[in-house]
Amino acid sequence: MLLVTSAFPFLKRFDQNGTDVGGELVGACLKSWQDNGFRILSVHNKSEEELIGDGFPGVEYRFVEEDLGPTARKTPSLAAVLSDLPQDEPVGIINADIFMARAPCFAERLSALAIDSTIVMHRWEVPSLADRRGQRFDLGVDLLAFTPAKVAPALTAFMKLPYQLGVPWWDYALPVAASLYAPLTHVADPILLHHTHDQAWNDEEWHRFAKISSDFLNSQLLVGGSDPTLTAELRRRLARIDRQHHASKDPKERDYALAELTLRWIQVYSEQRMFSLLSEMELPASGRMLSDAIPDDADDDELPAGLLEELAHIRRKMPRREFDSPPLLALYKEVSTESTAGQVVGAGFRDISRVILATGKLLERRMRRKRRGYS
Repeated sequence: MLLVTSAFPFLKRFDQNGTDVGGELVGACLKSWQDNGFRILSVHNKSEEELIGDGFPGVEYRFVEEDLGPTARKTPSLAAVLSDLPQDEPVGIINADIFMARAPCFAERLSALAIDSTIVMHRWEVPSLADRRGQRFDLGVDLLAFTPAKVAPALTAFMKLPYQLGVPWWDYALPVAASLYAPLTHVADPILLHHTHDQAWNDEEWHRFAKISSDFLNSQLLVGGSDPTLTAELRRRLARIDRQHHASKDPKERDYALAELTLRWIQVYSEQRMFSLLSEMELPASGRMLSDAIPDDADDDELPAGLLEELAHIRRKMPRREFDSPPLLALYKEVSTESTAGQVVGAGFRDISRVILATGKLLERRMRRKRRGYS
């Protein structure tokens, strides 16, 4: 089975002692995939070809030239990553800093399961590969496996959009869209390990791709060949988000609501089909439902307590997007070292009034979010 990634060899990762172990990390991760029976295709921008050199042993490389615009990262687009793949053979998308624990016949078993399913796997966050005491990270998909021909309508639309490896939202939007054509399946084994590091994306990028993902998912509602029940459910859910947030003073609220929907969709539907490939057995479904008979026009205040608690748990783990840091007191441009004392004091009062106003709005927003289950 083929895994596609973009394995740039030079990372910075620090262990518990502050030692940079990034130089060895990617090579160790790729070797762990090979030890589990996978073939590897690593896709890079043409400008990285000299830096990559001979690359890692046994890894196939593809170098592409593309102009993704001034706001894009240096990583290749997912369109480039997913182009020219075998259509009738299962493939997997994975980040290059994911390590695989040894699992007997893992590639063979995963491939058999991905023939007719969209496979999702989550990583375990660990302090380092030498210290594997960690916990599962549910806010994303760290290995997504599928057969391209089975999910072709989703892939065709997805590859026209500016998603890139390492950019947020692709692992929310693509599994949801793919689930309309090949059912989600959760492989629950603790095989994927990730050396914890700081968040690699920013607020502006997160919200930009939230809007791209919203358009992408809405476009899938118009494509034929999808599961009619799931398509109708996704249509109701997206319409509910539009209805509840069309007049919101904070446009970011719509993005948070979409993130909650995609996370719940992936968690609930994948956990209805759970497998352990280590023991080759089907696991009992979680019993969770996407909605506990909630009317499409229900307000948050009408949601059942159990569902509110679960939504609050998801929201607590989601990154907050209000202020990256406390607002700063900064004098206006016209105030300089040559200004009079009166000008400095006047500018200071104006700044203080702005901070008070911003703080009031922030408290109001947080109270509103708390009533909806946010921490």
